[in-house]
Amino acid sequence: MSVTIFLLMGTLSALLPELTSLNERMIREKDITLPYGVIPLFREEDGIRLSLYSTVDTVKYTQLSPIIQYKENGWGFNFAPLLRMGFAHIYPTRKKFGVYADFIRGSIFYKNDNLILSSGKDIFSIGGSFEHNPVLSPNLPLNYARFIYIGDNFSFSQFIARFDDYEGVENIWAGGYSSDTALFQRYLGIHRLEFKPTKRIGISFSEVMLIGGESGGFPFELLSPLTIYYAEQFNKDRNVNILWNIDAKVIFNNFLFYLDFFIDDFQYEEDLWKEPNHIGIYAGIQGVDLIKEGSRLLLSYNLMTRWCYCNLRVWQRYTDGEFPLGSPLGNDYDRFYLQALYPLSSFHAGLEFSFTRRGENKIDTPWPVNTDSDPTPDNQFSGTNFLSGTIEKRQSISSIIRYKSLFTLKAGFYHIQNYRHQDGITKTEPLLQLKINYHL
Repeated sequence: MSVTIFLLMGTLSALLPELTSLNERMIREKDITLPYGVIPLFREEDGIRLSLYSTVDTVKYTQLSPIIQYKENGWGFNFAPLLRMGFAHIYPTRKKFGVYADFIRGSIFYKNDNLILSSGKDIFSIGGSFEHNPVLSPNLPLNYARFIYIGDNFSFSQFIARFDDYEGVENIWAGGYSSDTALFQRYLGIHRLEFKPTKRIGISFSEVMLIGGESGGFPFELLSPLTIYYAEQFNKDRNVNILWNIDAKVIFNNFLFYLDFFIDDFQYEEDLWKEPNHIGIYAGIQGVDLIKEGSRLLLSYNLMTRWCYCNLRVWQRYTDGEFPLGSPLGNDYDRFYLQALYPLSSFHAGLEFSFTRRGENKIDTPWPVNTDSDPTPDNQFSGTNFLSGTIEKRQSISSIIRYKSLFTLKAGFYHIQNYRHQDGITKTEPLLQLKINYHL
């Protein structure tokens, strides 16, 4: 049987602590733990820990990753090579000797009750969503430096990363591009401030700056944690890509609710090129012990408008290489997700369903206008700002069997209408996925 590759999303999230498990603990303790939207946090006990993680998927790939972590008196390191046989659009995508391999995690860190310092190479999730996040999702490893301060009612995170350089033309728009080719350096800065006004409510603001340019050197603006990136950009008249995110978590009875409002660009005054707002909305519910102790429910809906993460300046697109930094689905989509699990002795059994609509826009779609030219009917934003062109509709439904935290088996099928945005083309294929995570 020939199986077509159409993985709904490709992330490395399984190599991080599950946010759903952290949420479940907060629900049971009726207390939002700060920071509630930053992973990893290196919370393991002192000593050495070895985990073996493996995945077998319908799209004909198998991957294995041992995760080694050592911690003693606050100091420690982690180390995680990854080996994959068979192709899937998940990092890494370069093959040597018939396999895909890289070191996904390799950080040194220090942690006490109020401070976390870490640097190296790692994968991250920043945001409140249990599935993936618009600010930063574990789509690929990043070379980084980071600190987190944790107080009683607030926490502050500062994150800096260095991306691959971009070589090519600076600007690309529909119908044209700039003439000169150059090498552009690229850096990422994120600060995130979380408040906890009560034990059951957490509110956060994150600001993202993608900065660099041609022969610009290291941007020392990234080293100042208490400035506002937007003000730095405005007062120094330096063109960078600024993104904002506001999210909140609330615990009510046996439920945790989250809401996320992502702003790539917001038009607070009339734009001559008729540029729309570029926003994302994430909302979700996690429930535990609803029918029987141990039962679990996950429910989420999220959307991204058409031009989120895009940019006239190619080096300012919110990507590193071929992978998005935020939502693995990119832009111009919405997605509904449901998972329900019921306890059966040491097992959980249940159902998973997702429905995703995707427009034709991608992060590398050329910007529709050239702002260096005067606005004209042919040099203005037009058309829909959400779900553009022929809409691809993806549905998946599967049964789930989970044994403790050791393994999860999913079996079901995918159904895709307007496959790859070709009107009337459909695909229906089986879904089979086995994940094993064993802690020694």
